[in-house]
Amino acid sequence: MNVRSPTQQDPNAVQSTLVIGTMGRDDHAGVLRQWAEWGRAYLSVRDSPPNWAAMLALIEAAAPRLKEDSCALRDLLERSQNQLGLPDPLLCDLGVHRWLDEETSYSNWLAWALERLRAPSLILDVLGIQSAEFGSACAGEDTYVEREAPVQEGLPGRDGLIDLLISFGDPPRALVGVEVKTSDEQYWKQQGYLDSLRRLCEPVECVLVANYEVPERQRCGFKLRTWKEVSIALRKAIGRYSQDCEHPATLAMMLAFVAAIEQKLLDLPVAAVRRAWRKQPTLTSRDVVSYLEETLETVQ
Repeated sequence: MNVRSPTQQDPNAVQSTLVIGTMGRDDHAGVLRQWAEWGRAYLSVRDSPPNWAAMLALIEAAAPRLKEDSCALRDLLERSQNQLGLPDPLLCDLGVHRWLDEETSYSNWLAWALERLRAPSLILDVLGIQSAEFGSACAGEDTYVEREAPVQEGLPGRDGLIDLLISFGDPPRALVGVEVKTSDEQYWKQQGYLDSLRRLCEPVECVLVANYEVPERQRCGFKLRTWKEVSIALRKAIGRYSQDCEHPATLAMMLAFVAAIEQKLLDLPVAAVRRAWRKQPTLTSRDVVSYLEETLETVQ
């Protein structure tokens, strides 16, 4: 709708505006009368309805490509379901939960998931520890995961609590310390953690899980593992774990953790994924496609 201002409709409106400007501050009735006069002279011109023919032609032309993209994405989701034993985590609508915004929630959930995996090889895969020597020290050992484990050193001159301490064997033959970050960027405690663990046992590996690049000099001997890498590795580990899992609820909770990482920390777009699963044409995100392809790269 095109609207003409009072000054465009009435040459005397400018003069009226000047009159208002000279009115006393208390002449409220005069101001209201002037606006009422303008309201009576108010003129609106209604535009003709828009022509959507060009837009409809574009939609029709794009439809075959959108259907093709949707089918390709659905194929990836079906392969993922076959690997995981349950529908893909990207199809899970987590809604809004306050506990998903807490860093401790991710530490607790990661510890719980690693405990369920149990096998040293799966745990080391998730954390990105590839040392053959370290893997040999852990092989065949029982796994123990402790949250907020006390260590002798944290901040200089003080003891500390490391987010996760994973022991292989009792007494431990190898240790893995893990610090979990979602927004916190305090790293200076990590040198004390590493020194403390090395006094307890050898070999020791320490991993920093974060969602951003951390310069090596700030990691204090910890190896960086991004949340994206953790999520992809978790999918693969859960796929292997699902073959022997006796409790579907446990499997579902582990995949819910993956969904929380992907939707809350990685911020992967899920609208296209859900449209494709419903067999609806959709504009597919290349980021999601490449991500799913990476999680399935070992599937034969």
